[in-house]
Amino acid sequence: MELELWHIWLLLAVGLFVIEIFISNFVSVCYGIASLMTGIVAYWGFLIPEQLLVFIACSAISLLLLKPYITKHSISKRYQPNNDHKNLIGKEAIVMEEINDRKNTGRIVLSGSTWKAKSQFGEIIAKDSFVKVLNIDYSIIIVKTI
Repeated sequence: MELELWHIWLLLAVGLFVIEIFISNFVSVCYGIASLMTGIVAYWGFLIPEQLLVFIACSAISLLLLKPYITKHSISKRYQPNNDHKNLIGKEAIVMEEINDRKNTGRIVLSGSTWKAKSQFGEIIAKDSFVKVLNIDYSIIIVKTI
C-alpha cells in the first residue's frame, strides 16, 4: 500500500496529538488540528498549494482562538500555590528549635508550616517561645520575641 498525501497529514496530526500529551503547551494541539483539517482537504483531492493554505489558515485560527481559551481555563493556572509570603509578616509563631544565629539553628511553626528562622538582633530564642515575624528573606524568617 502506498502512502498518499492525506495519510501523511493524518499521521502528522496523530504525532502532534501524542507530543501534546507529553509537552502540554497547547501549541502542538493547534498544529495537530490544522494537520487534521489539511488531511481532510487532501483526501478531497485539493492540490498541495491549497493544502498548505488550509494548514496555515487553520494553524492561525486555532492558535488565535483555541490557545487563549485553553490557557485561561487550564487547571494548572488556577491551582498554583500562593508565593506571596508578605502576608505572614506581623503574625505570631512558636519556636520549635532554639534560634541561635551562631550555631545556625532555628525553626518556627507558622501557619501550619515549618520555617527556618533567625532572630532580629542575633539573640538566642528558646524553644517553645512565641515570636513575631518581622521580615522574610527568601526562605528565612526574621523574628523577635514577644
